[in-house]
Parts: sequence; structure tokens; C-alpha cells
Amino acid sequence: MRGRVFVGFAVAVFTTGLWQTSLGAQRGGGAPERDDVPTEKQFAESPEAQKHVAAAMAIAKTDLQAEAKANCTFTGPRRPSLVRQLQGLPPEPQAEIPPTKIFDNFYYYGFNTVGGWALTTSAGIVLLDTLNSTADAQNVIEPALKKVGLDPAQIKYIIIQHGHADHFGGAQYLQQKYGAKVVMAAADWDFMEKSGRGRDGTRPIPRRDIEITHNGEKLTVGDTTFTFAMTPGHTPGSLAIFFPIKQRGQQHMASLLSLTTPTRKDLVALQTAVNDYAKPMKVAVRFASHLQGEHMEWLAALRANPNGPNGYLYSEDRFARYLDIMVECSAARVAALESKAP
Repeated sequence: MRGRVFVGFAVAVFTTGLWQTSLGAQRGGGAPERDDVPTEKQFAESPEAQKHVAAAMAIAKTDLQAEAKANCTFTGPRRPSLVRQLQGLPPEPQAEIPPTKIFDNFYYYGFNTVGGWALTTSAGIVLLDTLNSTADAQNVIEPALKKVGLDPAQIKYIIIQHGHADHFGGAQYLQQKYGAKVVMAAADWDFMEKSGRGRDGTRPIPRRDIEITHNGEKLTVGDTTFTFAMTPGHTPGSLAIFFPIKQRGQQHMASLLSLTTPTRKDLVALQTAVNDYAKPMKVAVRFASHLQGEHMEWLAALRANPNGPNGYLYSEDRFARYLDIMVECSAARVAALESKAP
């Protein structure tokens, strides 16, 4: 079935702060391969960019300084594998991480380089992203679900946050085996199909089931409603996804984001997602599919002590400030890019 998603009641939502840079292919020396992102020099020498950096640091106060410093760079935050690449080091070896229960109804599966998430609802399981390949679906996702007590046959929907192969790679296999419906932005269905990323056979492109085309579309699965906002930049159809999770029976708002802002138009889309969706939904949780260092620590801590402190859970006010920092840092990169000589 191809079509628009249906509307239902929203229960609550939390945010997965998935923030990726467009500079996966960046060279060292502060000079990106792409011409739609600023250089390090442009970023440092743009007065307007530095005004946004200063604003982000002020918003950070004392408790979000690390987040502000990581995000207010000419590249945006870099996951460890990109840091190694920029340092001229060999690629980070991919290692599977034990499946981890993050919240009462939310689980991580995958690697130290890329992962995905399973959310349980009253009407079955929803997956967010499916790793790199059919082999990952067979050898990582299915066994991971079973290890945490979930039945893969209960997978009802697969939401692909954006159309890169390390997010949709296992989708077709799971779609065909379990009859799950695959959800993606219409622009990224087109992007994925035109890119030919599935032609080697290991990452086949799933059948086009459900298209997201505009802000505010919803998908209801049992007692859980997902709300979508368009945040192009990383890919043409990158989505902000908002949904409820539970922590010891209490609901929190959540989101999964993958945002870059190489253009003023993309920055406006980011501001819309933050101000019209994330903040009104009172997002209070931070996640990432491409794990940064602190996320690895949080996962390890939860495996060691499931009832201990949960690094993913912010207060609503603190996460709202985190989102404001993201906007200011993105605005800084846009300002630096716009300062580029014609």
C-alpha cells in the first residue's frame, strides 16, 4: 500500500537528538570537499557566525557547555569514525553492541558506528532504521530483538529516518519476511531509488509503502502516535520523528533527528521542527543513531545497571535549551557559508 499516513491521537513524545554532519567525505585541513558547507576559516572569521556561537554558549549555561562546544563548529558534531578519518587514522572497526533496553518500551540494536531502535506498542513493534544490509537484519536485528524478549514476527512498521543505505539496508528483508510497512519521506524514497544504492544486492531497496510529504503527518500504531516534520539537509527527505516512550511507567516526549543546515531554507525547516513540534511536545530525551562517545557510555551504564541514572533523559527545560543550541550552531554555519565570496 502506498499512501499518506493516517491521523490518530498523540500520547506523548521524546526526542532522539540524532545530529549528523554532511561532511562524511570531508578532507583534513579545514577544507570540505563539498561547496555547500563553510570552511573552518570562514566559520571563524564570520562575525555573524560568531554571534550565533556566542548565543549558543550563553544558552548552554554551565550544564550544556560540552554539547554547545561539540555542535558549534564549522562541521557540526562528528561521530568518532569521522574524527578518526579526519586525523588520517584507519576506519573505526565495526563492532556489534549488545542490544540494550533504554526505556520501558524502547531498545537499541546495532553497532558502535550505526544503530537502530525498536519501540513496542499495543499493536506490535515499530523499528526506526534497519542498519546496513540484509545480513545485518538476519544476524543483528532479529537476534537482538529475541535477546531482549521481543518477537520479530510482531514488527508492524519500519520507519526510515533518511534514505542512506546504513539506515534502510535491512528494510526489504524485514518487509518481505514479516509484512511490515516501510515509512519514509517521499523525497527520500525518490532519492534512494535514484541513487542505486541497492544494486549490489546486499542492501536491496524496499517496496515503497508509505510516503511522508509534509509537516504534521501522523502514523498511529495501537496506543502510540508518531508525528513527522520535514528537515531536509542531510538528505532531501530527512525526517524529524516525534513519538512517546515510557520510563518506569511515566511518559516522555521523544524525537529522532538527523539535521544539517547548509542553506537558509534548511535552517528554517529546522527552526520549524524545533519551535512548532519539539518544544510544544515537551521533548525531554536525547538519542543518536550514529553514536557519539557519551552515548556509548550511557548504553554501557544501562546494561550494567538498568535501574540507574539514564543519560538519555533530560529535563524538558534542559532539552529545550539543547534544541536552541542546535539552532544557533546551525545558524552559525549558514551565516559562515553566506559570507563566502562569490
